Amino acid sequence: SMAHGKVTITVDEYSSNPTQAFTHYNINQSRFQPPHVHMVDPIPYDTPKPAGHTRFVCVSDTHSRTDGIQMPYGDVLLHMGDFTELGLPSEVKKFNDWLGGLPYEFKVVIAGNHELTFDKDFMAELVKQDYYRFPSVSKLKPEDFDNVQTLLTNCVYLQDSDVTIKGFRIYGAPWTPWFNGWGFNLPRGQSLLDKWNLVPEGIDILMTHGPPLGFRDWVPKELQRVGCVELLNTVQKRVRPKLHAFGGIHEGYGIMTDGFTTFINASTCTVSFQPTNPPIVFDLPNPSSS
Repeated sequence: SMAHGKVTITVDEYSSNPTQAFTHYNINQSRFQPPHVHMVDPIPYDTPKPAGHTRFVCVSDTHSRTDGIQMPYGDVLLHMGDFTELGLPSEVKKFNDWLGGLPYEFKVVIAGNHELTFDKDFMAELVKQDYYRFPSVSKLKPEDFDNVQTLLTNCVYLQDSDVTIKGFRIYGAPWTPWFNGWGFNLPRGQSLLDKWNLVPEGIDILMTHGPPLGFRDWVPKELQRVGCVELLNTVQKRVRPKLHAFGGIHEGYGIMTDGFTTFINASTCTVSFQPTNPPIVFDLPNPSSS
């Protein structure tokens, strides 16, 4: 493909109000309108995988409730975070055991806001505040959680990092807009943009815990969009992955496309934390080896 100058994303003027941002861009740019933006039906699990493709199985927000999930055939598992309730080592071990029993050739995992122990800055602050918001975490000693991600022996764990699997470059990041002060929460605007600016060009699959603005980010109870405006701008204007997979907003489960990138909200748990949203299967053509 042609070499383009590096695109620089700056903080959006509507950054702090995603619902207003959505309305503005929809009215002025038709940014979220058909024909290019539309819902996509998931493919049935028994669909034959086309030759020269890799089958990705997407799940997210399983919240230590993996027992009843029917996992479909595929090559690579992507889990977009919130695999625990609080990031307790016992929960992480249980999740890792579940991963170990799955037949996928590769498994890639990121953290979400519920993986408190994976966020070192958060834990340092929590210790200082005497754990008052999360008393059950206070039973842990620092040595219990300092290297909690090393308990994930049955997957590749990504945190502001990438891995190449079967020729696909996959980047993962846990950060989400501030919401009640959980793990990996950052203020909207420059703080989150600094994290998205770490995503290199040439990524095929982007895994984040939360949605970008306008794609499976609607929270009906609040009548609000909650996706990150800077994440949307990064995805659409700079990185342009083939697949952007996320979770975080249980209400947003489903698939959309903008005509170039497929957006999958793979939240397994519903709003009432029932793990009943089926894993989503997605086939991508293998990158040419050139």
